[in-house]
Amino acid sequence: MSKAVHRRSGALGYLSPALVVLTVWVYGPLVFTVVLSVLHWDGTGTPGFAGLDNYASLVADRQFPMAMVRTLLLVACLLPFATAVPMGLAITLWKRPGRAASTYRALLFVPVVLAPIANAVSWQFVLNPLGGVLNETLGLLGIRPVNWLGDPRTALVAIALITAGKIIGLNVLLYGAALDGLDPQSLDAARIDGAGERQVTRLVVVPQLWPVTGLLAGICVMLGGQWAFANVSVLTQGGPDGATDNIYYLLYTYGFMFFDTGQASAAAVVLITVLGAPLAARRLCRRAVAVNS
Repeated sequence: MSKAVHRRSGALGYLSPALVVLTVWVYGPLVFTVVLSVLHWDGTGTPGFAGLDNYASLVADRQFPMAMVRTLLLVACLLPFATAVPMGLAITLWKRPGRAASTYRALLFVPVVLAPIANAVSWQFVLNPLGGVLNETLGLLGIRPVNWLGDPRTALVAIALITAGKIIGLNVLLYGAALDGLDPQSLDAARIDGAGERQVTRLVVVPQLWPVTGLLAGICVMLGGQWAFANVSVLTQGGPDGATDNIYYLLYTYGFMFFDTGQASAAAVVLITVLGAPLAARRLCRRAVAVNS
C-alpha cells in the first residue's frame, strides 16, 4: 500500500508543473468566463449580478446566430485545406524525396511563420480592387476587376483562402511526419501483390492516415474561426454588410468595442458548448461501446 501511495505521489510530483499550467492558462480562464457570463461588467466598475440576462440578450441579437452560421461556413471552407489538400501535397512530396521536396515544404511553411497582421496587410495589397496584384494579373487576361473583400459574395471565400495558406503549410509537415512513420511492410506487401502506386496510395497509405486526418479536422472545427480572426480584423472588420462577421470577431466587438464583458463571456460559453458538444458526444459513444463490448 505504501509503495502505491509513493508511486502516486511521485507521479503527481512529475505532473504538477503541467497541472499548474493547465489550471492557470486553461481551466482557470474557463471558470472565470462562466462567472463573467452571469455578470454585468464593463471591465472597470463594480460587477453586478445579471443572471441569464446576457444569454437572453444573445438570443434577441440577430447578429449572434448569423455570426455562428458564418463561422460554420468558414470552418466548412477550411476543412478541405486542413485535410485533403495537405494530405495530397504531403503524399506527393513523400513519393519524390530530395532537395526539391524539402524546398517545397519550406515554401509552403513560410505563411505559417509570418506574423498574422503582416500576412493580412500583404494580402490587402494583393486583393486591392484598384491596382491590386491579383486584379492587375486578371486584367491581362481580359477579366474585369473584382472587389474581393468589398463584395459580400466573395469576402468570406477570400478570408477562407487567405486563412488556408497558414493551415496548409503546417499540416503538410504533420502529414509528412505521419507518412515517415508508416509500416513499410504493408507497402511492400501491396506492391508484391501487384498493386499499382495509385492503388497503394488509395488502399494502404490513405487509410493509415485517417487518425491524423481526424485529429486535424477536429482542430480545424475548434480553431478555424479563431485562425481567421486577424484577417477579418485587418481586412474587413466583419463587413461588407456583416458577410465576414464570425463569432470570434463578434466576441471582440462585444468585449472591446462595446465594453460589455458579460455578454462577450456569455457568447464565449455558448461557443464552447456548441463546439465541444460533438466531441463530448463522440467520447460518450466510444465509452458506451467499450462498456457494452
